[in-house]
Amino acid sequence: MRQEVVEQFTFRNGDLSVTVTEAVIDTGAQNTYITQPIVDALKLNPLRTMPVGFAAGRGSIAIVYDCLVAWTIYESQGFHSRQEVLCLADSDEVLIGFDFLTRHELTVDMSNLGLIGTAPRNAIPLTGGGFVLNPPRGFVLERNRIRAEAAKPGDVLRPHPAWRFTVPTIVKR
Repeated sequence: MRQEVVEQFTFRNGDLSVTVTEAVIDTGAQNTYITQPIVDALKLNPLRTMPVGFAAGRGSIAIVYDCLVAWTIYESQGFHSRQEVLCLADSDEVLIGFDFLTRHELTVDMSNLGLIGTAPRNAIPLTGGGFVLNPPRGFVLERNRIRAEAAKPGDVLRPHPAWRFTVPTIVKR
């Protein structure tokens, strides 16, 4: 059985955005790959072409674009960056590559099938994703209430998973 880590990612170009609910986290891919429908929806302009190779040994030519890539539920915590993305004409899968993962110091947790980032030591998790720093009294309860009221029927409001973020280790030298 093949296990894949999938996460929700949003791609933006100006006021245009596309959210992909199942972007595959591919630690073997050097670059992030998007599909032609995303290119079309964002009205991206090609920058150049680039030869790419795959594990099976076959190669292809990708078109390189530039757009904002965001880990959707943690975008407001800084997990977004403007970067080059590649598109293969015949691809129907979005791959988040090593470029995004290393830029944001993310690792893959195979036991929970998700990404792990580093949160500041005083971060307080919010329901549905994200965290806040040093919130005023009652802020977290109020923010979670607002998120619950804004949910649509059928939405799953899960608590922020504790395994999503690790507390940075400080080593005194």
